[in-house]
Amino acid sequence: MNALQNLDEMKQRWQAQATAGPDLTALRDRVAADNRNHRRTLVFVAIATLAVLLITFGYAWQSARTAAWFSFAFTAAFAALVWLVAMWLSRGTWQPRDGSTAAYLEVSIQRCRSVILAAPVGVVLYLAGLAGSLAWKQRLLGLEWDQLLAAPSVIIAGWIGAPLYSLGMLWNAQRHRKRLALLLDLRRQLSGKS
Repeated sequence: MNALQNLDEMKQRWQAQATAGPDLTALRDRVAADNRNHRRTLVFVAIATLAVLLITFGYAWQSARTAAWFSFAFTAAFAALVWLVAMWLSRGTWQPRDGSTAAYLEVSIQRCRSVILAAPVGVVLYLAGLAGSLAWKQRLLGLEWDQLLAAPSVIIAGWIGAPLYSLGMLWNAQRHRKRLALLLDLRRQLSGKS
């Protein structure tokens, strides 16, 4: 009987132990790492955008065709549209509003939602930009569609790039859906402890 009594005491002590809570330090570290990645990505995309604009401007500057300047204007307007959409999608994701755990959790949740929404929007913008540039190249260069669609740049950006970009964006969104579910569960746990 003494062994059963000890077993019951052990069971009660085990049940009374506090369950391991969420790792808040890991959450803060993850947000800090996300902040660094966010800034790196922003710098990379800004440099890539500037390079594309400079190349398009250089082509227009050297070309005798007026259409080359329309090509530059299209590229600049499309780049501005993409940047505006990206800034709108990333609103509220730059940094936590304060140093509280709730703020770190909310910015992580907002980042996941932003990535999930950005996936289909990014695919649509990629395809729209590709279609617009193909139509404009066809008009500017006077190529037949079969010649244009077989060009190396179209094969890379369109036939290979579009499916890879689309799959990558959708895969990343799926990863963030799983992370979002975990974060929402964590928020429920934390709000239940208050």
